[in-house]
Amino acid sequence: MASYRTWIAGMALLLHPLLPVAQDTPLCVAVYDAPPFGFAVHDSLYGGLMVELWEDIAEELDYGYTYQLTDMESLLNGLQSGRFDVGLGAISITPNREAMVDFTQPVNPSGTGIAVAAGSWQSNFQAYWKPLIQSIFRVLGAIALMLLLSGSLVWWVERHQHPDPSDRHIRNLADGLWWAAVTMTTVGYGDKVPHTRLGKAIGIVWIFLGILLFSLFTANASAILTTKRMESHIDSPEDLKRHVVGAVANSSGAEYLDRERIPYLPFETMEEALDALLARQVDAVVNNVPVLKYYNNHPPYFRKLAISQRLLLKNNMGIALPNDSPLREPVDCVLLQKISEPKWQQAVYRYLGEE
Repeated sequence: MASYRTWIAGMALLLHPLLPVAQDTPLCVAVYDAPPFGFAVHDSLYGGLMVELWEDIAEELDYGYTYQLTDMESLLNGLQSGRFDVGLGAISITPNREAMVDFTQPVNPSGTGIAVAAGSWQSNFQAYWKPLIQSIFRVLGAIALMLLLSGSLVWWVERHQHPDPSDRHIRNLADGLWWAAVTMTTVGYGDKVPHTRLGKAIGIVWIFLGILLFSLFTANASAILTTKRMESHIDSPEDLKRHVVGAVANSSGAEYLDRERIPYLPFETMEEALDALLARQVDAVVNNVPVLKYYNNHPPYFRKLAISQRLLLKNNMGIALPNDSPLREPVDCVLLQKISEPKWQQAVYRYLGEE
């Protein structure tokens, strides 16, 4: 594949002057506002990974152009109507978009994934440790109360019954509490035992009551642990169907959710979607994974997101063009050359933090 691209790139350098594109006016380039692939630095300056790639291509082909910041719906409609000549940004190549506009060769491997709110110490304590500790203390309190009650009761029944000279009799309150603790934990030392019928009846009741108390504690702890695991494990379409999901309108994430018939709350911008996620208004946000990673590496969302390692859908990004655009062939030839150069790999690392 690398040698094929190198050959194409070499031919492009020789042939693209022979493939001119008539240009009476500057090309109108639409930039989809989605860092780190395309964004406005200020009124007349634009940045982003795809913007830098386009500027290198345009310089090589001697294209003049102007930028216009827009959203995805306006970008696609503008390319269809001829208002835009080129579309840049975090534009994943999806079946729906391919039916609407044309694309260059794939540029950057991408994918649709899921982000949830990363658990802070405070949220973990409130959602996990606090109810677990409360459950422990409730059960321990009940156990202590019942242990005191059963130990006192069996001592009161057995206190005057000492016909056997052996020391196995329950002679005082301490002996009663010791017997109750040993019986409840099923240790069964047998060093202190009731001898009267009523004492033995109390022992039978206490044995089953102790089992019940320990079962209650185990059930509560298991329920809390399971709930925590379910809340933090959202990485499949089935998981999404059981939670409140958010997505940016007309994004690749929204398109995926529409195709899978998964209900979701639409947001105008990624910032609005992530703010809702951190405010617990939604349980997960579905979007382009490199975009999610970018936000997770920059304030105000730095390390506040947990991004699933499992992709819902693998796809690629590209530069969008109108159908049958004369720009397609010359842009493709130079693009293949540019993405094989070290400068492109350095840009990918600078924006995405990965080679």
